Amino acid sequence: MTRVLHVTEAMGSGVLSVVDSISRRQAEAGADVRVMFAPRPETPSDEALRARFHPDVALTRVSTGGRLGDLRALRRAVRRDDAVDVVHAHSSFAGAVVRQGLRGRRDPSTVFYSPHGFAFLRLDLPRGARAAFRAVERSLARHSTLILTSPSEYAVAQSALAPARAHLLQTGVASETVGRRPRRADRMRRPVVGMVGRVTYQKAPWRFAAAARALDDRADFLWIGGGDAADEARWFADAPVRVTGWVSPDELSALIDGLDVLLFPSLWEGMSLSLIQAQAQGLPAVVSDVVGNRDTVDDGVTGFIRGTDEGLIAATALLLDDAGLRERMSAAALEWARRALTDDRVGHDSLALYDVARTPREVASR
Repeated sequence: MTRVLHVTEAMGSGVLSVVDSISRRQAEAGADVRVMFAPRPETPSDEALRARFHPDVALTRVSTGGRLGDLRALRRAVRRDDAVDVVHAHSSFAGAVVRQGLRGRRDPSTVFYSPHGFAFLRLDLPRGARAAFRAVERSLARHSTLILTSPSEYAVAQSALAPARAHLLQTGVASETVGRRPRRADRMRRPVVGMVGRVTYQKAPWRFAAAARALDDRADFLWIGGGDAADEARWFADAPVRVTGWVSPDELSALIDGLDVLLFPSLWEGMSLSLIQAQAQGLPAVVSDVVGNRDTVDDGVTGFIRGTDEGLIAATALLLDDAGLRERMSAAALEWARRALTDDRVGHDSLALYDVARTPREVASR
C-alpha cells in the first residue's frame, strides 16, 4: 500500500477541488492518503471538508494564525513525517516550502509538485517578481518531480524550467457527473451568460463587465461566486451583472444548468475545474487564450478561445444570436468531456507516476 501525503497552503477554490479529486481516487485505488493543509479565508470549515473528502482520507489542518507562521509550521510538520512513501505538494508556496524543507532529507524521486498555475505567469505581479518566481521554480525543479495537470502547463514547464522529471496527469470531474443529454435552447426566455470563480484580478471581472454592458440588450449576466465587496463595486460598478456570492457544490451545478453561455475571461489558470464542470454539463464556453483554458475547450467545436477583449465579446454575441449553434456545441461539449475531461483514472495514473519516478530502473527493465 502506497502511503501518500498531500500538502497545500491554498485549500480553497480550484486547488481544493483538485486535491479532493486526486486524494479521493487514490483512496479508492487502495492507497493510504493524508492531506495536510494551511487554511485561507476561503477554506471551508473542518466539518465541511470532512463531509466533502473521501472518508478514508485523513485531514490535518495546520494553523498558527498567520500565513508566514502557517508555512513554517507546514515545513516543520512535513520534515518530521517519515511515515509516508510520497509527498505531493500543491500550489506555488507549498511547493517551495515542501521542496526546500525536504532537500537532503528525502530522495527527490519521492517528492512531487503540482503548481496549479505557475506564480511566474501571474500578471498581477511586477516583472521582477515574476522573474524571481521563475528562478526559484527552476532551481527547485531539480529537487522534485513535476506533475502538471494540463498540456499547456506541461509545455510551459518544459520551456521555462527544463525539469529533470515531469509528467502530465489528466484531472477533471467524475464521469457520472457528465450530462447525458445536450442542452436545448429555450427560445422563449432571455439567455443568461455566466462566469464561475472568485471576483479577483486573475479572473478579469472587468472583461465580464464590459461584455455585460455591450450585450445587455441580448442577455442577462450572472457571476457565480464572490469576493471582496470593494472589488465587486470597483470592477462591476454600473455593469448589469448579478453576483451570487459563495455557493455550495450542489448550488453551483444547478446555477450552471441555468446558464446558456459561459464567458470565462481569466488572465491565467492551471486547469480550471469550474470550466471543466461547465463543459461536462454541456455548456458552450467562450474563454481567454491562456494555459489550461486552451486545453479544456475545443475551439470552434465546444466553444471559442479568443485572445482579445473584443474577440471574447464577439464570440459571446455569436452564441447568443444562434440558438442552433449553442445546441450543437452543447452536444460536442458532452462528448468531449466524456473523452478528455474526467478524473476516473487520476488515482490509478497518479499512483503509477509515483511508482515510475521512485523505481525508474526497475520499471525500465520490465
